[in-house]
Amino acid sequence: MRAARTAALRPGATLGDEHATVDLGALDAPRRPMLERFRGTGQDPVRVAERRLAAAARQRRRQARGERRRFSAEARRRRRRWYVVLAAVGALVLFVAAGVFTPLMAVREIEVSGVESVDAGKVQEALERFEGRPLALIDDGEVHRALEPFPVIQRYAVERVPPHTLVVRIEERTPVISVAGSEGVQLYDAAGVLLGSADAAPAGVPLGEGALTDLSSAAFRSASRALRDMPADLRGQITGASATSAQDVTFALASGITVIWGDADDSRRKAVVLQAMLSSLADQSVSRIDVSATEAPVFE
Repeated sequence: MRAARTAALRPGATLGDEHATVDLGALDAPRRPMLERFRGTGQDPVRVAERRLAAAARQRRRQARGERRRFSAEARRRRRRWYVVLAAVGALVLFVAAGVFTPLMAVREIEVSGVESVDAGKVQEALERFEGRPLALIDDGEVHRALEPFPVIQRYAVERVPPHTLVVRIEERTPVISVAGSEGVQLYDAAGVLLGSADAAPAGVPLGEGALTDLSSAAFRSASRALRDMPADLRGQITGASATSAQDVTFALASGITVIWGDADDSRRKAVVLQAMLSSLADQSVSRIDVSATEAPVFE
């Protein structure tokens, strides 16, 4: 058996050189500078690596804690917002419940405005049924039934003023024409609603004649609309009204002038034209004015 030979490469020798020798220190030469750097500083490279690894781990933990705090703060903000919303809803529910089911917001005062011809005391008496009732439980339909016995009331508005006031604003019907009856005259508004009676036709409520005595006729509707739409001061000068149809309404003024009005269309413009003519013709003797055509009024 051939004996194994060991050879050591000398510097400058080749592997074929039988007497060459291997210098192991030369093989470790690249690693020596790094190790020598650590040996020169007196630091162990393993410990340095461990310290760096520990520092990186601490950095990761700090970042994780920061992320947890950030998400925890956002969660707390969301919870606070929900708490505020729930508290507001709860307060609103309590407020409504207190107003509806307790006498905390019950009616203690009733105010009625806009009353002129109707008896305000009777209106107040009709509304007394709502005293002590919570404002939120007052039904508009029941208010309508309470005011229904007063035909003079044309429309109304109900206002609830917390904590204890119920306000009823009334708009009354205006009588515009009167019709002679068995006992004096009866007063009607433009809708033909009977508003009362009087011994004689009051100022501003002219006495109707001819077809105007039929409340269901087109002549009555036309004349009453014309009277309703004209200014109150002009209506106060009219003492009588007559018509045979809806197109030939005629008014009689207290001054003796007869006014041919025509139909009820464009009544406001006709009223302006008539007032202008009465003012300009005040010093002349005029018996008849025709404003049925506002573009070409005629007088005699």
